[in-house]
Amino acid sequence: MLARAKPAEIAKLLGKHRSTITREIKRNTNAGGIYYEIHAQSRMMRRRKAAKAPYLIIDNDLQLQMQLERLFKNSLSPEQIVGYMHRAGHIRRLCHQTIYDWVHRNWQSRKEWLRFQGKPRVPYGKRRDAWQPDKRHISERPHIVEKRERAGDWEGDLVHGCRDDSRHALLTLVDRASRFGIVWKITSLYPVYVAQIVILALKGLPVHTITFDNGFEFGHHKTMERRLNCKVYFTDTNSPEQRGANENFNGLLRRPYFPKGASLRHVTQARCSEVAAILNSRPRKCLGYESPRTVFARLSGLNPFLLR
Repeated sequence: MLARAKPAEIAKLLGKHRSTITREIKRNTNAGGIYYEIHAQSRMMRRRKAAKAPYLIIDNDLQLQMQLERLFKNSLSPEQIVGYMHRAGHIRRLCHQTIYDWVHRNWQSRKEWLRFQGKPRVPYGKRRDAWQPDKRHISERPHIVEKRERAGDWEGDLVHGCRDDSRHALLTLVDRASRFGIVWKITSLYPVYVAQIVILALKGLPVHTITFDNGFEFGHHKTMERRLNCKVYFTDTNSPEQRGANENFNGLLRRPYFPKGASLRHVTQARCSEVAAILNSRPRKCLGYESPRTVFARLSGLNPFLLR
């Protein structure tokens, strides 16, 4: 029926712009002027593979990979490897950044090859998950937050393990009024991931405000505000006392359960929830020797037996 249809008619039927249809026909029509969808798909896949070939120049050359591994074992840096290969008259010219990218694509198994084994360096202008604009300072927080008379004003922080497992950490969120705490295991420090965990952890609970430090991990605060219908505030630099309830909770969390410097790699979410339940059931002097769970349930109107 559409054998002789015009591109505009096809575009209207498919809900696309007519220029899209015109470009597709022009790009994938064979020498005889006929368009076959199977041939068009195969040509598209060939073009996609060819476009990635320069980026995966090392991945597609097993002999080159073996040579790089041998040079890395001789303690050469990527720049030294490029210089050596150039002097040796290697046919394929490489950039040291290409080698860095190849190492970083499988960072856990290849990081031993580099002299500096910290976080992979992110080139200028390529940093992901940067801060979203319009940070609110803690001085802008409403006065009712300071009174600690309602549930839903949270303080948040990350508890880190040993340096070798820096991406494994614990996210702690503490309600200012009741000292009720939530602990979640995280396996990445990227802001977009941390924001999703915060949203998941506070789902179904009252949330009016959240106060963080200036860590880069909390950069997607606008996402939290939009999804939780709250406002996010940030403390001054190097001022943990401005999140006193959270810092106190972190101290209780570390001392008997997750000592400072210990690896958090094998800590499970079940263990985090178990420890949080223990701390939320302890009577606190600042609460008149009531437990945080009891006070939070009273202020929020939630069933204490349903609180995680």
